Amino acid sequence: MKRLILIIVLCAFGSGMLFAQDSIPAGKERKPVTKAPFESGICMDAITVATPPSANTLEFVLQHRFGTIQNDWSDLFGIWGASNIRMGLNYSITPDVVVGFGTTKNKRYQDFSVKYTFMRQRDHGFPLTIGYYFNFAINATNESNFGKNYKFIDRLSYYHELMVARRFGRLFSLQGSFSFTHYNKVDTLLKNDAIGFALVGRVKVSPQTSIVVNYSIPLVLGYNQPFILEYPQGPYYYSSETPMQNFNIGVEISTSTHAFHIFLGCAQGIIPQDIMMYNSNNFLNGQIVLGFNMTRLWNF
Repeated sequence: MKRLILIIVLCAFGSGMLFAQDSIPAGKERKPVTKAPFESGICMDAITVATPPSANTLEFVLQHRFGTIQNDWSDLFGIWGASNIRMGLNYSITPDVVVGFGTTKNKRYQDFSVKYTFMRQRDHGFPLTIGYYFNFAINATNESNFGKNYKFIDRLSYYHELMVARRFGRLFSLQGSFSFTHYNKVDTLLKNDAIGFALVGRVKVSPQTSIVVNYSIPLVLGYNQPFILEYPQGPYYYSSETPMQNFNIGVEISTSTHAFHIFLGCAQGIIPQDIMMYNSNNFLNGQIVLGFNMTRLWNF
């Protein structure tokens, strides 16, 4: 299955590379395509190559994940259940460089990030947009959660992602990425690192509305046997089968300054390293959560 996914991505991006070898028509320059592959720097649970169109732009981000739908009407399909929320601010220093900060309810993550989109798709030229994303997060829960010989660096986790995207005409965009996650302190039954692969796709159905799909999978599992961690929000249980693959499907509605996603997924974590290392929900088993994102841009 993993090989099949990789073959599909390579074929899709490879076709774009082949078309890019054609000579440039007379009188035409190699300019960036008029629209980015994605409307927002996030797409459901995924980070995308998209950055605000100009420097000195402030972006407010609100992300919310309800509880799982498994309890049906007893908690209104998760809406009344335990939820997770993140609020963040991103600022574009240049059109290619964005720095950000966010705070998350579960595990009280305080995350700091930078994204650099260093290659952009061009008409009759380079066929891909390539970006790099990095963050580090501080787990701000009680010191007792980190065991004996506590040090501040035990709270830190890191996430790296290399993203490659292409806009295939006006209606379809696709992104593939590889990621590396590291936690300084984990349970003794865990490994500290995970490698992941993700796909994000978007199909426009109207000028402002798109169907979006996201799939991510850990390629290296760092789990040996079941264990339990205690946090102030309650016990978090992870079995030997975790971290689980993450799947999202939803709708994106966008304007020049807003992007809104409403979707079904399986991860209640929000920051990418938490999803990659600690997602214990299985979409196929009905462990599904309702989520939404909202972004808003201001220019200065």
